[in-house]
Amino acid sequence: MKTQQRSRSLLTSGLMLAAALALAACSDRDRSNVRTDTANTVDRAQSSMSAAWNDVKGYTYEKKDDFVANTRAMTSKMDAEISELQAKYAGAKADASRSAAMDELKSARSNFNDKMSALGRATADTWNQAKQESIAAWDRVEAAYRKARAD
Repeated sequence: MKTQQRSRSLLTSGLMLAAALALAACSDRDRSNVRTDTANTVDRAQSSMSAAWNDVKGYTYEKKDDFVANTRAMTSKMDAEISELQAKYAGAKADASRSAAMDELKSARSNFNDKMSALGRATADTWNQAKQESIAAWDRVEAAYRKARAD
C-alpha cells in the first residue's frame, strides 16, 4: 500500500514538473492547452487519492494504526495542495465567492483534524462510528478543496 502511494505521488509530481517545463517553452495558445492538461492531471491525482482512501475505509479496529498512518499520508498530500492553493490566491484580492470557498476549506480541514483526534482515541466499541465520522469529514475536505480550486 505504501509503495503504491509513493508511486502515485512520484508519478503525480513528475507529471506536474513536466507540465511546468512544457508551459515555460510554449506559446500562449499552447500554454492554455498545458494548463488544461495540468488541471486534468491534478484531477487524476485527486481520483487516485480518493481510491487510496477507499482502500482504507474497510479497515477494522485491529488495523487502526495502519488506517491512521495511511490517513496521515493522504492528509499530507492534501495539505500540500491546499498550501499551493492558498499561496496562489494570497497575493490576489479574492472575491467573495473565493473567500467563502477558502473559509469553508479551512473549516473542513479543522473539522477533519478533530475527527482524526477522536479516531486516535477510539476503542474497539467506538471505532466504526469514529471511522465513519472521519470518512465524512475527509469527504467534506475534498469537496471544499474542489470548490476552492474551481472558483
